[in-house]
Amino acid sequence: MFAAPTSISNYFKVFRIDDANVRSEPPYIGGVSVPDRLYGGLALSQAVQSLKLLSPDLVPHNAQYKFISPVDNTIPMFPGFTNIPLEFNIRQFNGGKVVAIKVFQNKKLIGMAHFRCTRDHDHLDSSSFLCPDYGPHHHYPLVKQLSHIGQGHKFGFMQVVLKTCKIFIQIVQELAYFPMEIRPVETPLFPFIDGDRHSVWLRMKPKFHDTLKSTDGLHVLLFLSDFTMLQVGSETYQKRKIKQLQMITSLHHSVWIHEANVDPLAWYLIVVECHVISHARAKTEAYIFNEDRRCVMSVVQEGYMFRAKEGKL
Repeated sequence: MFAAPTSISNYFKVFRIDDANVRSEPPYIGGVSVPDRLYGGLALSQAVQSLKLLSPDLVPHNAQYKFISPVDNTIPMFPGFTNIPLEFNIRQFNGGKVVAIKVFQNKKLIGMAHFRCTRDHDHLDSSSFLCPDYGPHHHYPLVKQLSHIGQGHKFGFMQVVLKTCKIFIQIVQELAYFPMEIRPVETPLFPFIDGDRHSVWLRMKPKFHDTLKSTDGLHVLLFLSDFTMLQVGSETYQKRKIKQLQMITSLHHSVWIHEANVDPLAWYLIVVECHVISHARAKTEAYIFNEDRRCVMSVVQEGYMFRAKEGKL
């Protein structure tokens, strides 16, 4: 289990080295399954921060981030480590309409991001993406409250889930250490859910709000965009009582920005669905809605999955 961060100021601060290179400083947040493995959403967020630091007039519209660093023969892709500085090398093409960013740790290439940019805020329309009929964030308990909910509560069924599903208990305990407030809405493990959808309300924890600038909204949204993306695949397997997964790791992460001027302190609803699991890979799609139920970002991710003790699926 990783330790809860005491500060996130370095998550949203990068430093200019020269006209093409930017650096950030650890410690970074890790993942749930491997504590010293860099959280992928942070790498993407800092790549955009690096782009905006060097070229503040460029407006990113979409991004594709690929995790390309092999660690050993058992882990095909690894986002990076939590204790080594990240360095970003930025190159522009076609007058800044396309930007490529290479991400390094100890001079080793660990990731690559590509962005389509303009100098206008003409983001892709998202009005066709309809928000599910969920209640507002305060209708749902925080993750840290789940273990204290009584049987008579409207979410009392969570006690059944917590008592019968060891992996869900572990997830709930470890998610509480993230720097976000998390309110689960539904997951495939909920007893009355038929589909393979994982939905949560999220915001950065209030104790970190003083750290965030008003201009950090997009950076925070990109940070959140990687959260629970592959969890729905794991829970889909658990729901069908297939052998427990040992690890899920991201192969690539793509986002489409529909609204960049967003509030870094606000609640966001992330709705993730898993449509394909095949050949050890899961493809998930997510839509991120603000409190007014407008879709501000859409996400597609592919992940690699391992069964416990038996190698890949």
